[in-house]
Amino acid sequence: MAEFTLKRRKTKTLKINIDDKSYFIPLSGSMKPKEVAKLDTVEATLDFMKKYIPEEVLDELTQDEYNDIVRAWGEASKEESGLKPGE
Repeated sequence: MAEFTLKRRKTKTLKINIDDKSYFIPLSGSMKPKEVAKLDTVEATLDFMKKYIPEEVLDELTQDEYNDIVRAWGEASKEESGLKPGE
């Protein structure tokens, strides 16, 4: 009989620096599949970001600044896992 033992991995994150604070957002490869699958709308992605960056901080960002964060997270997740979020 074949056997496989899963070795748990450390959560990999992207460190986001905003002004004098740092925030850590888990990369998609360190998230549960059902969490990643939900990130298919602007609203769902914003709700996800609010878990790791306080809403009052997000509210002060411009759309371009917010897009930069989402893009950096997506690129870091893709680089780490080789997959795009949602795949």
